[in-house]
Amino acid sequence: MDRILIIIILSIIMWIDIKKLYIPNFLNLLLLIIAIYLKKFDYEIIENSIIGMGIYTLPLLFLYGYLSDILNKEVFGFGDIKLLMTLGYILGYSNFFDIYLFYIISFISASFMGIILLIRKTKRKEIPFSPFLIIGFLFLWLR
Repeated sequence: MDRILIIIILSIIMWIDIKKLYIPNFLNLLLLIIAIYLKKFDYEIIENSIIGMGIYTLPLLFLYGYLSDILNKEVFGFGDIKLLMTLGYILGYSNFFDIYLFYIISFISASFMGIILLIRKTKRKEIPFSPFLIIGFLFLWLR
């Protein structure tokens, strides 16, 4: 039941981000509160989750900061980074390979979508990134 609730909230976040290019803080915070509740306040599990919260967010945060400065425009929305903090909390830190796999799945699926949009010559200039983060998250979380 807990996984279904998290998947429903992630689906709503994905739908809103696709339609409006915006991730509501309320849904992100609700997802984090549910994740904290589901961790049962066990010290070791929460410590592992907080480490995961920071480690999963770090690469995207560097890309956000440095690419935005180099390209003089915002490359990712900060909502994606906040969502990634929550997803990192849920996944927790287990090993480096999981983080690597998460980013490979997220960026490759986003690249495929970008290539498809280029081939179709779509007028849309911005692609929401949260659906691809959620795809990577679901792949790791449900395996």
